[in-house]
Amino acid sequence: MHIVKSQAAIVGLVILSVLTLSPQQLHADAQSVVPMGALADAADTFEKSRGGRVLEVRLADTTGVPVFEAALAKGNAVQYLRIESPSQDVTEIAVTSLPQWLLNYRMEAYMRSAAKAKVALGAAIRKAENRDHAPAVDAGIAKPLSGTNAVLAYFVETLKGSKRQELAVDATTGNLIENPNSLFEPHTPVELAQRLAALAALTP
Repeated sequence: MHIVKSQAAIVGLVILSVLTLSPQQLHADAQSVVPMGALADAADTFEKSRGGRVLEVRLADTTGVPVFEAALAKGNAVQYLRIESPSQDVTEIAVTSLPQWLLNYRMEAYMRSAAKAKVALGAAIRKAENRDHAPAVDAGIAKPLSGTNAVLAYFVETLKGSKRQELAVDATTGNLIENPNSLFEPHTPVELAQRLAALAALTP
């Protein structure tokens, strides 16, 4: 495995050190999977440590210490990232190079849309959490901009007990969007990045 310098997309796997939560956070969110603000902190950490824009960040389906995973766009590259908890110290443990042609049109549409966002994903996540009074477990670019969609927005999924709620935040103004169902896509950037990583592993 190696890193392609120019005409390649890169899918990377990153693990960060664990963040110690404050007693106040632990007490306030004792019944939550993760505390409010954790997903936003993960998005901020990904972008600060790697550069680029996070297309999606979510709580991975794992047991034990919460693990966050994300798809991040930087230039013509896409990186698939995993962290155990938001922190500033990054240790890269694996990188798989993908040729540019392997990026499908859906991923490229997400990348183009993310580049036009005026509001940071972390800020959008915090806005949605404050509205729903529940921690977010998944967030990212909603339906990409296209000839049939002119609304650039983030989707944010919150979890309160066993109830999941999907909200949308305008990625240009930062305002919450009412009736956002038409903006949600079935195939999200993290899922696409995982598929591309699997295809890259099979590419000689």
